[in-house]
Amino acid sequence: MAQAQTFRFSGVRVLVGDGETPTEGFAAPCGFTERSLSLSKQFGETNTPDCADEDAASFVERDVTSKSASITGQGVLAADAVPVWQEFFESDTSKNCRVELWRAGAKVGTYAGKFHLETLEIGATKGERATVNVTLQSDGAVAYTAGA
Repeated sequence: MAQAQTFRFSGVRVLVGDGETPTEGFAAPCGFTERSLSLSKQFGETNTPDCADEDAASFVERDVTSKSASITGQGVLAADAVPVWQEFFESDTSKNCRVELWRAGAKVGTYAGKFHLETLEIGATKGERATVNVTLQSDGAVAYTAGA
């Protein structure tokens, strides 16, 4: 039996672009204790009858109509991340973002595309540290590049 080659928490990195030209820099805002990338498809559905037996249950055929990606993160509110999230929220344009997968010091792959900051939630509970939750939604194609 071969053991699965898994990723550690630090091996899933969310990076936000700074928009600088000619060379854009990317940084991972501090504070996330959970983060995820979700890829989804939306479908058009057609009920297709069985022409040999019209009383039989038909099957649904699905055609992809669109694709989307979202990045979510939550954790503690790091003071140095507040300006990054606030500037991202105030902007009406999308930013280049990446989700990088690292294992054993080597980059396995990168999901990259433009994203809008959909939600920024800051909260606090008495006796605990302040928290942050963010949701980013894709704005166009999100490409996966192996090893890059």
